Amino acid sequence: MFNRKQILFTLAIVALGISSSFARNILEKKMFYLTNNNKQGQAIYWVIYLGNFDLKLNRKFPGEPEQQIDASVNFNYLSSGYIEGNGYSAKGKIDCLPTMEIKNESGERQIKSDSIDFIYDYGSKVQLINGEKGEFIINVEGDRQTAKKFLMREYKQQVLYGEKILKEGSEETYVAAIAFTKEGLARAVKEQAKIDANQ
Repeated sequence: MFNRKQILFTLAIVALGISSSFARNILEKKMFYLTNNNKQGQAIYWVIYLGNFDLKLNRKFPGEPEQQIDASVNFNYLSSGYIEGNGYSAKGKIDCLPTMEIKNESGERQIKSDSIDFIYDYGSKVQLINGEKGEFIINVEGDRQTAKKFLMREYKQQVLYGEKILKEGSEETYVAAIAFTKEGLARAVKEQAKIDANQ
């Protein structure tokens, strides 16, 4: 029989493995942010939780034709530059990689992370480097959604047994806006102030 210390040690190793597996997807990308209480900061390795979504997705399973399934999926915007979706359905684990879009009077079109100047209004609006503004859209295989949350968690690089790993380094922080340069954050702060003044 395992004693209590052995069980706790085993659980700690399992938890570390899960955390490390997720963290391996996170690449370095400096980001400047404005919190919901107007504090500014910056992070290098980060994940922004965009919310949980109930979706209908088309999937093919072994021995079965492609079918539409109901899924509950959590979306995270990673410093690696993309949005990752993970969740579950009655058929088991589900994952997907939605694209990012901007929506304005010109229509909807896909954008990349490196074309973004800043995202503001708690993840609902975006301004591109070229100055174009619009709604920030999460396109999940044709099902377009907007962020329900804009909750950041920072990761810190540590050395464990000679290997560099990323571990959660902060509490979850509600952010009103993010940018990828100091100048971009200054512009985001101004735009966010206009929105806050009208509420």
